[in-house]
Amino acid sequence: MKKLIAGVAALAFTSIADASVVCAGCDYLDASAGTYLGAQDPTLQDQSTFTNTQMAPGAFSDMWVFDLDPAGEATINAIFNPLGAVSDFTVSLHADTGSVCAAGVPGACSSISFNPAAIASDTNGGFVDIDFTSLAAGRYVFVISGSVIDGPSAESYSGNLNSFAAAVPEPGSLALLGLGLLGIGAAGRRRRS
Repeated sequence: MKKLIAGVAALAFTSIADASVVCAGCDYLDASAGTYLGAQDPTLQDQSTFTNTQMAPGAFSDMWVFDLDPAGEATINAIFNPLGAVSDFTVSLHADTGSVCAAGVPGACSSISFNPAAIASDTNGGFVDIDFTSLAAGRYVFVISGSVIDGPSAESYSGNLNSFAAAVPEPGSLALLGLGLLGIGAAGRRRRS
């Protein structure tokens, strides 16, 4: 329940302080193999919002592609509306192995290729969330899939892709760690003598 509340809050407030919006309200391009969300720069706390409003009854699998440069952390969350109209709602993050996407945001991808082993994934009733996953610079694909129980009427999903610079310890924290290790070493040495 906490994840659901956090996800609704994240979707309601789609801007982050000092965030650079890369792709706002990008619709999934149904006629393509996937949709390119653009290049994310974690040092700018980039954000892309994405949605699919064309949900027919039955299984679906949507592929979203993004570039990350430099290395950093990424979070992906999505919520299905209405919550009870989907089963097996899943998001999985994969390393790209050669997807071909048009320039521009959003861009249509003519082919999608990714490593089948997921870096991270989450499955839930109507809200999925991958939190702070450390990623090297490169291209990534996340797949949102599930099965629409009824429709088509108002069934849809929307979500956010956020990138952040990796956390760096503050100098004060490192100094305290160093002093603590020195104290442990001194205590051990005093015990031996």
